[in-house]
Amino acid sequence: MKKLLYTFLVISMSLLAQGCNEESSSTAPEPDSSESSSLSSARVNTESSASAELPNYSRAIAVNKMLGHGINFGNSWESGVDITKACKEGQETNWCFIEGKVYDYLDENWSNPIQDEWFQAVKDAGFQSIRMPVRWNQTALHEPPYTLQAARVEGVKRHVKIANGLGMPVVINQHHFNELYDNPEKYMAAFYGIWENIAEEFKDFDNDSLIFEILNESRGKSDAVLAQMTDSAIKIIRKTNPGRTIMIDPGNWGKFEQMDAFADIKDSNIIIDGHYYEPYSYSHKGHSSECSKGELWKSNDQDAILKIASDLKSYVNMAKRIFPGKDGTHIPLNIGEFGASSRCEAEGQDDANRAMYIKAIVQTANQLGYSWHIWGLTGVGFDIYYSSTNEWYPEILKALQSNM
Repeated sequence: MKKLLYTFLVISMSLLAQGCNEESSSTAPEPDSSESSSLSSARVNTESSASAELPNYSRAIAVNKMLGHGINFGNSWESGVDITKACKEGQETNWCFIEGKVYDYLDENWSNPIQDEWFQAVKDAGFQSIRMPVRWNQTALHEPPYTLQAARVEGVKRHVKIANGLGMPVVINQHHFNELYDNPEKYMAAFYGIWENIAEEFKDFDNDSLIFEILNESRGKSDAVLAQMTDSAIKIIRKTNPGRTIMIDPGNWGKFEQMDAFADIKDSNIIIDGHYYEPYSYSHKGHSSECSKGELWKSNDQDAILKIASDLKSYVNMAKRIFPGKDGTHIPLNIGEFGASSRCEAEGQDDANRAMYIKAIVQTANQLGYSWHIWGLTGVGFDIYYSSTNEWYPEILKALQSNM
């Protein structure tokens, strides 16, 4: 009897378990092969749709590679008067200005006119491109249509053509628009009008030969409206230059950390160009501080070297996060200015010392895919070339050439 009861219980438990399994199977059936294929296809289509919505930065990436390793021709076409101090009619000098006056100076105003032989010297040294800052606003008409100074236009065009003839693309911008930084509401119309004129004047240059940079080193009050001004300027440029690659410079004197302000700009043929002078106390010795102050660069200071690497990597990560592109790309990055003061050689910041600092930057920049333009050639207080003898600072050139 006990044996029969035990057998009955075993059979009952078995049937109960089978029923539970069947119920579970009926509520969550395995998809057949056709259903599985449909689900997989849906996932692929969703991923493809998301990828299709990302910007295609391929053109900007290609131009950034062409810019490669370049140099600034500074303190020439962006020379002008100091707007921080007003003066009376007939007394204006390089140290004061008259509100509303249109000036007619050219690139010799700071005694650093561009020499034709510089282009060949730069090419022979291995540089691939030139950033040529231009200060348009003081020589342009100060009311609509904000006509550009004809001699300045022709001079800049001539220099762009010389560089292009040697196979070097050129970046031009609006540089030192100090009035705009201090009072963007008053000067925004002039900023737009000047870009409309630049775009018209230079529209016939090949898209591989000339790049427009919207505004150099916005700071102060203009930072609050920089994204708006940049987006509007891009749209103005696109009317006459639909295929031109455009550089956009973040706020706070061109700090990469400010690139998130441009997150809503939809144009994909753009490059973000920031300026890197860290540590500032070293790079600007003799400019913002006395030569006796601050530390010299030490090639064995691993913390300082790691800080450069950390900074540049963080900017790439920001670009990947804020500006992702198709096929795993992101908006390309350019270091539009970097370098070290040449004013403190007697205090140890000599050719060899500056070379170590510059090398630390370009090595990391190259590894991370940046293009760059060192500041600058000559006559800028960060010189790497003796214009009086047409010779390079040998240690700095060696450091650069080993990374070009």
